[in-house]
Amino acid sequence: MRRYNDFIALHEVLLQRFPYRMVPTPPPKKMMRVTREFIESRRRALRRFLTMICRHPVFHESAITKFFMTFQGSDMQHRIKDQFRGIPDEFMTSPLSATAKDLVPIDTQVQFANSRDQIRNLFESIYKLKNIVDNVTKRSAENSIDMLHFAKELNQLSGDSQPASAWAMGTNDAWPTIKGGLKTIAVEFAALSDKHGQQASRCDNSVGERLALFLDMLQTYKDLCERHEKGVLRDHQMALQKMANIKKKKMSATLKGGDQQQVGVVEQLESRITEQASQIMTMENRNLFSLHCLQMETQLIHANIPMISDTMQAYAETERQGYSEILQVWQDIVPKALSLSKNNENDCRSPSTSPLSSPTSLNS
Repeated sequence: MRRYNDFIALHEVLLQRFPYRMVPTPPPKKMMRVTREFIESRRRALRRFLTMICRHPVFHESAITKFFMTFQGSDMQHRIKDQFRGIPDEFMTSPLSATAKDLVPIDTQVQFANSRDQIRNLFESIYKLKNIVDNVTKRSAENSIDMLHFAKELNQLSGDSQPASAWAMGTNDAWPTIKGGLKTIAVEFAALSDKHGQQASRCDNSVGERLALFLDMLQTYKDLCERHEKGVLRDHQMALQKMANIKKKKMSATLKGGDQQQVGVVEQLESRITEQASQIMTMENRNLFSLHCLQMETQLIHANIPMISDTMQAYAETERQGYSEILQVWQDIVPKALSLSKNNENDCRSPSTSPLSSPTSLNS
């Protein structure tokens, strides 16, 4: 059994090892009062988190993932951190790092920008679809509650123990017959409640969870793009700016003259330029490796786009099954409802006299 903090630790170790990959983020930890609904929502989110890790072509072969999935001891949160403490990131161990330049096409930056915008638009649309499905699920659950209340009220009516006297009914004795029939119909409305509840559950599990998984994946891609732009790309640009500043200082020191002090300054700056050039080369390779990984992760997103068609198929089948089952119950209700009026169609007439129509009331 894994606790919430174990998943947090797994995320931290994976992010340290694979900073240029789509490492999913666990759901946030709620600090306020924890409800049963929140626990269930977080359980599903953690299941999706683990699903994305196990399905990832790099993560599922990682020793980190295997350790998390197979370790039988306690205190996983600290054990996994100790086990992989100081582990180098993927760039330091990948044989592709040295040849990253050959792996990145010339137009990668343009293609990356286009793909990032496309996936951002995809995220927004899937997000809206997920909200719509959640609303549909909520309405089905509310229908289930309404049908159950309807059934309870019919049972309440059918259980009326107060005798209806001839004084009240006159020549119309429909109420006892209708009251007896309502109990049978109440059973059908209870069945309707079950069908609507099952429909809500199917829609949530088969459709909502599929959309949620794909949405989590798209969000993870967006996080990766942000890490690339705010991390290795920015570091590379800052290193280039630092190199330009050092060269400017060297040029200024060279123009000031050839005394011994200035010569020492120039030599010191030349040493810094050499050191900075080495750092820039490493950062350039990191940037190229990150771009290569971005291309692979972008292709991974596209490899999972068929989830949209799978979701549409699941949605269509869920609605077909749900409406078919609900229709069947309504078809069972119709003849029972009709029988109430058929049994009493000859009795549903007004009394021959009424206080409102009597000569006495008209003359008064």
